[in-house]
Amino acid sequence: MTEDILRLIGLLDHDSTDSAEDAKAELISIGVGVIQPLIAEVPSLRRYGQLSAIEIFEQLGDTRATPVLIDLLDSEHETVREWSAFALAQLGVHTAAPALQEAYRRLRTQGAPPDSSEAVALRHALSVLGVRREVMPPLTASLRLTIGTLEAVWPAARLEDVINDLAEHDQAVLYFQLWTATATGTYWTSHESLDWEYDPRISWSRTVTTARDAALLEAAFVATRENLFATVEWIDQSDA
Repeated sequence: MTEDILRLIGLLDHDSTDSAEDAKAELISIGVGVIQPLIAEVPSLRRYGQLSAIEIFEQLGDTRATPVLIDLLDSEHETVREWSAFALAQLGVHTAAPALQEAYRRLRTQGAPPDSSEAVALRHALSVLGVRREVMPPLTASLRLTIGTLEAVWPAARLEDVINDLAEHDQAVLYFQLWTATATGTYWTSHESLDWEYDPRISWSRTVTTARDAALLEAAFVATRENLFATVEWIDQSDA
């Protein structure tokens, strides 16, 4: 069995994504017996293989993967770092909080914008693990829904209210995304967007105002309907 597991782990780096995906599915089907061999092999895997390994750790829900996931927060690949943060949050690894905090501090020191996918992943992980307090004003909280796999969405018809509520509570709205809920699932839906960018050189009050204005302008072009929802990403001054 060990030889078979190692063979499958090697296939996670296969040039054929179909072969890699098949190997990942088979490893998951074997169960927690793959965890230790996979932990040992992760450092030698390439980007795709490491991403597949992270998915296996998440699917099997085994916290023995904690040390290697923390190590992957220093990966040269942004997506690997991002997925590792999400995995640590999903596994509920509270001991990873200092490493996640350091990763976020390092990212911001390097000048990465707060709306980068890695920054979003790190803030999410810190919030889930109870280290970061997400500011959610009463109105925004009261309108929050869970739709399918999306844990926090808001009716598109109330998007402007949410944007204004967040800004009135000193929160900077970075962006929003639209999702259409159907009987078969929830699907990302495109919308007109502006090229608003976070500027660390301006005051926080100005950041909140310009972010709100840009988000409201985008929201004005959204044709709302009953099954259209929005996810919203925002930050507090303490996140900047």
